[in-house]
Amino acid sequence: MRARHTEDKEVHEGDVFWELQGDLATVSCYAAGEVDNLILGRANGFSAVRRLTGMIHEALFVQRTGASPESLIDPTTAVAMNRALERSDPALKDNLNTVDQLIEQSRKVAELLERVSRDPIQVKKKRPEELRKLRSLCIALSSSALAYEDPIDDVQPHTF
Repeated sequence: MRARHTEDKEVHEGDVFWELQGDLATVSCYAAGEVDNLILGRANGFSAVRRLTGMIHEALFVQRTGASPESLIDPTTAVAMNRALERSDPALKDNLNTVDQLIEQSRKVAELLERVSRDPIQVKKKRPEELRKLRSLCIALSSSALAYEDPIDDVQPHTF
C-alpha cells in the first residue's frame, strides 16, 4: 500500500475512498474483512481499519469542555457500539452501564484498531485471540449500525 504525506499526516491510497463514502455499518464490515485477512495471513491493507478508528474517535471521544460528555457524543454510534460490545463479548454486558464505561471499552477497541493498522504482524504474533475478538466486534458493530440506519422506505422521493 503506497502512502503519500500531506502537511500534517500520512495519507494511504485507500483512505481517500473512505473519506468520500462510508457509513459506520459499511466501514465496520470492511474492517472485519481486513482483520480476517490478517488472521488468515493475506492482509493487503487496512484503510477501513484506519477509517473505523477515526469514526470511533470522532463520534465518541470528545475534548473535555464545560459541557457534559454525554451531550457531545454521537448517540447513534454510542448505542451501536454498546450493542456490538455486548454481542461480541458477553462478559462485558454487566460492565457497560454508564457512558464512561462505554467510552473506556470503546477506547480499548480504538487502540487495538490503531495497533493493527500500525504494526499488523506484531499484533497477529502477540495477540491472535484479540484479533479474533476484534473481527467479531467489527461484524457486530456493522450489524448494530445497520439496524439504526434509516430504512430506504423512509427516504422521501424527490420530485423533479
